[in-house]
Amino acid sequence: MNSFTEALEELQDNLSTDDGSKPLEAEEKVPTNPSNRNDDDGEGDTDQTPLSEKVYASKSKKSGDTDLSKVGTMDNSEIAQNVQIVMKVLDGNIQRSIAKRGTYPGGLPRRYKRMNSFYEIEDVDPMDATIWTKNLSPQLPRVHQREKETMGGEIAILRDISTSMMGVYSEWSSSVVKAVVELARVKRMRVGYIEFNHKSFKTIVEEKFFTKDYETILESSTKTECSGNTNYEEALKDAISDFRGRGLRNKHILFITDGIPTSGDTEVRKERERAKKLGICIHSIFIGSKNFPLILNSISKETYGSQFVAYRAQNGNIKIERKESSIAFHRPVNDRPTEDILNFI
Repeated sequence: MNSFTEALEELQDNLSTDDGSKPLEAEEKVPTNPSNRNDDDGEGDTDQTPLSEKVYASKSKKSGDTDLSKVGTMDNSEIAQNVQIVMKVLDGNIQRSIAKRGTYPGGLPRRYKRMNSFYEIEDVDPMDATIWTKNLSPQLPRVHQREKETMGGEIAILRDISTSMMGVYSEWSSSVVKAVVELARVKRMRVGYIEFNHKSFKTIVEEKFFTKDYETILESSTKTECSGNTNYEEALKDAISDFRGRGLRNKHILFITDGIPTSGDTEVRKERERAKKLGICIHSIFIGSKNFPLILNSISKETYGSQFVAYRAQNGNIKIERKESSIAFHRPVNDRPTEDILNFI
């Protein structure tokens, strides 16, 4: 009897999961509902929440853990090794926008303009002032127009958290968000962050959407829970509405998704028009190897944004490349080396 018990214990010790690891103890398992409670509320009623609105835990307990069943042995830093390609292109777009100059009373004299009021008398051109005093007329003399380069600006990051993003896609998109926030920190840009599925969830800091509280945005981006379906309209509407009244400032949206919109206005017509009027560049990253949403092509093309495609390479890594301007989309047959990918820039 003792030998049978010992054999049974040895068999149990040797049991492993498909990936070679031992089964989790009961207290270590990741619950399918975040509260870790049974659907029965104790009063005999079960949870009747629609499936599309339920939240399920991702395959990782926290951002940075690796889903070995999907990516082999690569850690999160390796999975996002080509995020710098997005950063390089975004940096170029942002830098070009920053180069725009705007009128500013304390700026450097860049050109001449006609005086609008005598408050500008200190910048008057001496020769013009002399001529004007001898021949008074309603047309005032010229003054220096002071300008300065537009610095800062805003970037809104829209991250898809629908059910299809669960697992490594959610982990990887979290890494992209972190990299973009760090770029914004260097450029002194305000950042807005939205997670969306069939609804839009804005991160608000001190009653404001755009903020320089980068740590709060970074903390929000570590969440990897996913649920629901995909609605482009709500997320874009929320983001674009906060750009209003910001003049000719540096304005960008980074839109990260892995699927086509399945609810709301799938063509986002109003949002595209508003983005064009406000001068917002919408950059998109599509994660996947097929079913590229043609609407992403229209959104980025109309707003002069950049397009990227992220796919899982043969070694399990997720890589990014610039999407060609044509609508046709094909997954690369062979894994392209980093040198070739950089040639797209």
